[in-house]
Amino acid sequence: MNLQAWERELAAVMPFVIEVRRQLHRHPEVGGKEQWTRAYLEGTLADMGLASHRFEGTCGLAACIEGARPGPCLAIRADMDGMPIQEETGLPFASELSGSMHACGHDAHMALALGTAKYLSTHRDRFAGTVKLLFEAEEETRGGAKFMVEQGCLECPRVDWVIGQHMNPRYPAGTFFAKPGFVSGASDELRLRVLGRSCHGAYPESGTDAIVISAQIVTALQTLVSRGISPLDSAVLSLGTVQGGTANNVICGEVLLTGTLRTLSEKTRKELKCRIPRLAQGIAQGMGGEAEVAIQPGYGAVYNDDALYAQVEDLAREMLGAERVVRREAPSLGVESFGYFQKDTPGVYYDIGSGVGTALHTGTFLVDEACLLPGVAMQCATALSLLQAR
Repeated sequence: MNLQAWERELAAVMPFVIEVRRQLHRHPEVGGKEQWTRAYLEGTLADMGLASHRFEGTCGLAACIEGARPGPCLAIRADMDGMPIQEETGLPFASELSGSMHACGHDAHMALALGTAKYLSTHRDRFAGTVKLLFEAEEETRGGAKFMVEQGCLECPRVDWVIGQHMNPRYPAGTFFAKPGFVSGASDELRLRVLGRSCHGAYPESGTDAIVISAQIVTALQTLVSRGISPLDSAVLSLGTVQGGTANNVICGEVLLTGTLRTLSEKTRKELKCRIPRLAQGIAQGMGGEAEVAIQPGYGAVYNDDALYAQVEDLAREMLGAERVVRREAPSLGVESFGYFQKDTPGVYYDIGSGVGTALHTGTFLVDEACLLPGVAMQCATALSLLQAR
């Protein structure tokens, strides 16, 4: 069906979606504090006759919609958390919590998932199998998806495919923006502690200068990407802070470096995580010091399964028209916790244009509500296409 047909099909659902989105927008809760949001979702799902399941250590939720007959399972992810940003939109339904705002569109993501649930729960005869809703808390902070997956959110029933949407303010409302293959990168946090021996600046031979060692490490680390990784691959190693020294006439005995590693392929990620400590420690020891390196894993890469992506993009072309389907040229090395759900499950993650003129993660971010209809319609169409009743 095209969008006009879906507009008629969803006529009774869309006022609910708009009201839900506005209610959620009024009550943004930052990662780890989504108790009101969770209770609101639980109550709304219960009104549809859907039971929800909580997860330990996070405010995330899951709920299932069973079709007319047994079959495969499609999961739909919607993130929940707001951001510590003061809203400046002036909307009549602006945030009621000072210093917090839904500045990344997660209010819309939840509303789209609930609208999809409302439609599918009253049209169970049109699909076989299960639609599983995954509401993820703490996406902007530590990735609540990790805790949900560890506790079996992709099991019972086993999820065969997972899809996710995100608002994109660079495109007109309702634009489909995505690509097959890699969409976003993996992230790892670096912490390097360089140890020398402090002494008077007039007698450097009696100490070991941690600043000089650190300077050599900083320069050498850049060659891991520029000379150790194929130019056809993608990786970024950025050191964002350098802290060390106490006085201008004292040789520094300790320097702390922190940074981030961003990669696409898991092979490159593993290789760099092995080579960074070896290089830093080798340089430090060769200059009479030591280096302690800690690498904290972050989110994994997001990869759109080729076969599933082709189906979803075909649906977008049929529904929205070819002019509203934009192929992303290249992946981003920004990160997204959706990758946790995709580790062993084919998935597709795509953007829905939310109207141009504002920017994500700012106090003036706006969602053009014209994007809500295509957002719900795309999720419903994908579910009905993959879970065809037989």
